[in-house]
Amino acid sequence: MARDEGDEVTVRPEIRQSWRRSELHGVGQDSVVSVVVRDVNRGSRLMAAAQPVLDHLMTEIGSEPVSLMLADRECRVVYQRSGARFLGASLESNGVLPGATLDEGVAGTNGLGTPFELGRSVAINGDEHYLNALKGFSCFGHPIRHPLTGRIEGVLDLTFVAARPGDTHGLGPLVAPLVAHAAHDIETRLLEGSRAAERRMFLAFQSAVRKRSAPVAVLGGDVVLANRSCLDRLGSQSPTVLRVLLADLGTRSRMTQQLDLGSAGRFWVDTERIDGTPDGVLFRLDESVETPGGRPRASTPVRSRGPFVVAGEPGTGRTHEADRLVGSASADRFDTLDAVVGDAGEWLSRVVAAAARPGGLIVENVEALDDTSCAVLRRALATSPRIPIVLTSAPLAELSVAVSALVSACTDRIELVPVRERLPELPALIAALASEGDAGPAFTVSAQALEVLAGQPWSGNMAELAQLVGELRARPLAGRVGVDDLPSRYRQRTRSGLSGRQRAERGAIVAALREAGGNKRDAAQELGMSRTTLYRKMREFDIPGTSRG
Repeated sequence: MARDEGDEVTVRPEIRQSWRRSELHGVGQDSVVSVVVRDVNRGSRLMAAAQPVLDHLMTEIGSEPVSLMLADRECRVVYQRSGARFLGASLESNGVLPGATLDEGVAGTNGLGTPFELGRSVAINGDEHYLNALKGFSCFGHPIRHPLTGRIEGVLDLTFVAARPGDTHGLGPLVAPLVAHAAHDIETRLLEGSRAAERRMFLAFQSAVRKRSAPVAVLGGDVVLANRSCLDRLGSQSPTVLRVLLADLGTRSRMTQQLDLGSAGRFWVDTERIDGTPDGVLFRLDESVETPGGRPRASTPVRSRGPFVVAGEPGTGRTHEADRLVGSASADRFDTLDAVVGDAGEWLSRVVAAAARPGGLIVENVEALDDTSCAVLRRALATSPRIPIVLTSAPLAELSVAVSALVSACTDRIELVPVRERLPELPALIAALASEGDAGPAFTVSAQALEVLAGQPWSGNMAELAQLVGELRARPLAGRVGVDDLPSRYRQRTRSGLSGRQRAERGAIVAALREAGGNKRDAAQELGMSRTTLYRKMREFDIPGTSRG
């Protein structure tokens, strides 16, 4: 760190920006590295490629007071060796040890997290660290990129003891080229290992496809292979869907489990690791054991005969779900919006009178009720003999205190998922809607068209999707819908620049958080990722609730 003639500290722009990011993450300067240590995968592609290079470097380092570290694509330390025992002990006492995640959201500015964040090599000298506990070290980190994809696979770091507080010259001129050369060697070995592993995965896929016509897929690294049957069954987001199963596989070589895709069906999946590859996995899908229709799925299963509240955004199918729960065309139905535009007192009197009679009862859009009407209706429902009773409302998180008190009287709550969070199901939803009613011309939707549709906001949810399917059925299509066959309002991607895979990942994270009741620890465990990775992806995908409370 340089000082100007006025003896005021001058901080490099990249360091100042890193400090700012650390502050926004809520990292405290006086805290130590607060991490959850996880097991390290010694058989990963990164470790297989890096181990010979790391061994050679440690031979060169010998007993020098230098620590060599490698972090993976989650910025988790997977390797740490020190030439001098005191240096390794000092780092470990500050939470810097194998299995610890050191991105800036946890450890502030440091030689692993900052190069990972910037995507380029960075030297961090003494006081440039954000945490006071790390200011006694100087380090140089260099990202490792896969030669084929360009994606950061890890970060290589050399750490030294700072000569004195405020030291700016702890790193010699040969450190940068040394670390850069070693990182390049690891990248070269990654490429060589990838080619050999990819060949084994391709051969395993070919063998499986020859033996059966059922859905088959292979995943490993950036390789995705799937036969037509698998794509038809799981849709364009099949890689992300199948990756959910990998967390359950763990260190086992093979397992069979059930995959629940909601309205797309439930399947038995045989998962098997491919010999000779660090992460290649073969998936074989059996026939579905249940294939529900394309109507909205509920995040909470029905357990009784009510009273129910069916919540969700407009167009998610609240009325359809209420009709299904009641199961009778003779049920009395009331819409709260009629009270808003008419005589509210007279409307409420009719609802209370209806609640005293036997039979089904549906009250829609209760979010529009005032506080007094909520209290009256809640008392009426508490003594009503009608079975079942179903209320429909806006999403539960958006309800007022009075309406929340009303719906709390319901023993079962069903919250319907908006279409934008069901993108992996989009092909199945379209197919189910296309098969309803009078059969129109059969059609399938191309991968390119699905990609465009997945980029839409879908503010109208299932109602909007049903309207689109109706328009497509009314057109003289040639069996396959391409981008040019879509109505003009759908031909442009209007959402953020997320790829199809990223949108699917975002949907999976949102669903996991919803199922976990907002508990990020449980959601991360369900997704098979660390909480640090979950926070990073929540920030990346602009998912609310990233504060570390």
